Amino acid sequence: MLNKKGQASEAMTWIAATLIIIVLLGISLYASSILSKLKIIDYETEERTQDIVMEESLFSYFSIKEPTVQNKIFENLEKMNREEKFYKDFNSKFKQIKFNLEKNE
Repeated sequence: MLNKKGQASEAMTWIAATLIIIVLLGISLYASSILSKLKIIDYETEERTQDIVMEESLFSYFSIKEPTVQNKIFENLEKMNREEKFYKDFNSKFKQIKFNLEKNE
């Protein structure tokens, strides 16, 4: 083993690279924790961009061909609309999904 200096310098390179990676990960974790503390979301006042429950239920309504099941789904959706469980306007979303599905057929 005449080349021990070469082995030591290669090990030092890997140790330095590992330390640099650890420091960068630590900085990114610290920065993300600071940013998460600064951003406060008020879920009561912020409107949702999509009402997934309503959309999925409407897609189910239009995909089912049996009238009794369709009526049951629609009754549940109307009940939820009366109770104001949806963020978006139910009637406009109903027309929009119906139009899009008819256009794609």
